[in-house]
Amino acid sequence: MRPENKVDLGVIAVHTNVIADICSAAIADIEGVVLAHNEPLEGLASIVGMRLNTAVDVRVEASGQVSVVVKVVLRYGMNLSEISRRIQDVVMTAVEKMADINLRDVDVSIQGINRGVA
Repeated sequence: MRPENKVDLGVIAVHTNVIADICSAAIADIEGVVLAHNEPLEGLASIVGMRLNTAVDVRVEASGQVSVVVKVVLRYGMNLSEISRRIQDVVMTAVEKMADINLRDVDVSIQGINRGVA
């Protein structure tokens, strides 16, 4: 953004749940990849009116840097390192584009392999 277009109108705060939702949506578009949800815990949270995304962990450090850990299940036969790099790129791009936040890290935790269609 050019300096002459900047106007200081206050603070914009983006909740970590919003970043997690952006990550979830970006990952949903990758064929053969699904988020590894903790169904019982998420179901319990929804009963009390909370939304919980256990598959995406967003961490904000004291310095303001943001890191993301995504837990996924991949379709059998996929190259783990290639698809992990693709997940990192897609998540990094989506968060930067939608929230104007540069992520420090995008860690991919492969929780399982799905032998059916993911």
